[in-house]
Amino acid sequence: MLMKIGLVECDLSFNIDTHARETTHDYAEKPVVGAMPPLEDVGVGSETLTVSGRLLPTKLGGLGTLNILRGAQSAGTPQLVTRGDGSIFGFYVVQSVNDEHTFLDRDGVGQVVDITVKLQKSAAPAPADFFASLFSLIA
Repeated sequence: MLMKIGLVECDLSFNIDTHARETTHDYAEKPVVGAMPPLEDVGVGSETLTVSGRLLPTKLGGLGTLNILRGAQSAGTPQLVTRGDGSIFGFYVVQSVNDEHTFLDRDGVGQVVDITVKLQKSAAPAPADFFASLFSLIA
């Protein structure tokens, strides 16, 4: 397993080849006359995670998993994200899911599907909300 986003396990059928993580820290600028303005630390800023990859639906599948991610996006419930080595990234909401189909077959499904999933770090959901969203994704 390369990464897990909620119920979605990124592996051979739902293959990702890159992930980019951006963290920020916020500061308030205090204007002063005749000098560089001092910066006041106001805390941790936003954190985003972008996951990209390529699916081969006719050979390996993966489109159903893409629909699970879209369900998580619609539900708006934060998903636990972990990396394959066991590192826990925390909870993220799915901001966007982009898929581009090329080499369409006779049914209009791409033989190659490039995907990009954008996630934003969030506070952990309430336990009741988290389990309700899990059941809604698999039902």
